Amino acid sequence: MAHIPLYIDFSGLNVLVIGGGKVGYRRAKTFLDEGANVTIVASYFSEEINDIKNNSKVKLINLEIRNSKDIEKLIDENDLIVIATNNYEINNEIYELAKQKRKLINNATEASKGNVIVPFRKKIYDYLEVAVTSLGYTGIAARRSLEKIEKCLINDIEIKTLYDSMKELKKYLKENISDSKIRYNLYFEVEKDEIYEKYVKEGNIKKALERAKEIANQYIKG
Repeated sequence: MAHIPLYIDFSGLNVLVIGGGKVGYRRAKTFLDEGANVTIVASYFSEEINDIKNNSKVKLINLEIRNSKDIEKLIDENDLIVIATNNYEINNEIYELAKQKRKLINNATEASKGNVIVPFRKKIYDYLEVAVTSLGYTGIAARRSLEKIEKCLINDIEIKTLYDSMKELKKYLKENISDSKIRYNLYFEVEKDEIYEKYVKEGNIKKALERAKEIANQYIKG
């Protein structure tokens, strides 16, 4: 398997979840929370699905799938196909059909029979988020790795100061420099500055931002 890690805005996109158990529910809620339109098709629905079934973006279809052709139209209508049933043969049929149609496929039961992995992810603060995957080999290890990364970063004042100061610097540069190439180079110019780095390591957001703007102003005024 060869994967590229991407963050995709799913708002307004259509997601088909095949399987109404706990795994299907978790996948459905993940994409629903990010604004997707979610259709869940299954012969039964777990109690957890009661939590989301009244959402206007959710559609439940009670159907016993005997072969992939039963849901071919649904596959055509959706952008991402999530496979989450406990029937290996049906899962494999659905995968092959969706693959022929060049669909994005997340197979929650066998990662190798899909082209999309849903990672474990955690927001550290604001818009800094970390995602970890084992590419389907062991979710237990991936989840524990994420827990360790979170513990490491959540208390790291250097990363927090770097994040906050660079976020504000980016706003400042966009307001004052129209050339994106200059802005891009300036981020690295600021990052390698010893005085700026000193304030970042000390956790001094005010001084770090002042120094960052001081460097930027040499280009703005120069």
